[in-house]
Amino acid sequence: MGDKKKLTLFEAASTVAGLGVGGAIMAVPFLASRNGLATIIFIMVVSYLISLLLHLMIVEVVLRDEEPRQLVEVFGKYLFMKGPVGTTVTWLFFGLIVVTFYALLAGYIVGCAEILLGLLGIPILFGKILTYAVAAGVAFFGLKAVGLCEKYAISGIIALLIVLSVGTLIQPLKPIPVFAGDVKKALAFYGMLMFGFACFFSIPQAAEGLYWNRKLVPWAVVIGIALNMAFTFIITIMALLVSKEVTEVAITGWGAAIGNWALIVGSVFILLAILTSYWSVSYALALILQERLGWGYRKSWLSATFPSIVIALIGVTGFLGFMKIAGGAMAVLVAILIVPALRKSRVQAAAQAPVFEMGFWGNTFFQIVVIVAYLIMAVGSVIPVK
Repeated sequence: MGDKKKLTLFEAASTVAGLGVGGAIMAVPFLASRNGLATIIFIMVVSYLISLLLHLMIVEVVLRDEEPRQLVEVFGKYLFMKGPVGTTVTWLFFGLIVVTFYALLAGYIVGCAEILLGLLGIPILFGKILTYAVAAGVAFFGLKAVGLCEKYAISGIIALLIVLSVGTLIQPLKPIPVFAGDVKKALAFYGMLMFGFACFFSIPQAAEGLYWNRKLVPWAVVIGIALNMAFTFIITIMALLVSKEVTEVAITGWGAAIGNWALIVGSVFILLAILTSYWSVSYALALILQERLGWGYRKSWLSATFPSIVIALIGVTGFLGFMKIAGGAMAVLVAILIVPALRKSRVQAAAQAPVFEMGFWGNTFFQIVVIVAYLIMAVGSVIPVK
């Protein structure tokens, strides 16, 4: 593969973290504020562990092949029936992923454009075009460029989070109730958190970049999702400690409490977080198109990214809102499908020594736990909270 696709462990972990660290991270504190500290910590830990189980199941399946397949092809190989019916189901799943990813990418462009308007006064139209040029431009150069940019963006996010945390801790702090909320509020918090930890489609990219030592892929996943959890937990606690009212976009209330400078720093934070998601999602989609359609990478890249700027310029907000729901549905669908795919892959590759195997943590009990946990996530994601 050569150095053009070689990633370090931190670059691979950043690619995993980048896919999940997008817009959801700033929505979590609002839902967390409806619960007590004990519930927040408990759900945060449970969500991390459940997400880790599912992602490591995906790692095991992906690493059973010499060349890492995208999830569409993984399910096509191990799960969907052979013949016309199986082919049709695979194409339908492919179509669902493509449409969902287009909408997510368009949403990232709109989000960045709104931040650029607030920060620099750049008109929304030019902000969308500038965002597309920067975000899609990185993906154009392939995996190594994506990995490097993810690494620097994640490092920048860590630095900005430290600055915001220090600025928060020198303010008068509010007590956080230990016990508060109810089952509905806890479920809503859990649903959003699990959505924010979903990094499924970045795993084949981590495997591709770590071809030089495939045993590091599980560690990239462990570290990547841990980064997501750490960012989310710190933002949540800091927002709860100082915000007069935790707003739906956490940085608004948080920044108002500690100064206008925090709004600027927080806006840059969100900008980086959204860009990391665009890079990971667009690269994943380009590879999905390349594998399924047999195109070259450049054509696949253009087909993966260009529709997102078209949708963003048209401004189909209802469509984007619908696709946010579809994104949550996609997470649940992948969770349900990966378990039978895992079981089938173990049967088909029984004679081979796997690069990675979950052992006890991948047994039938934990497979059932993962499916049930993601079905509960689906319930939590549709619960309205005021």
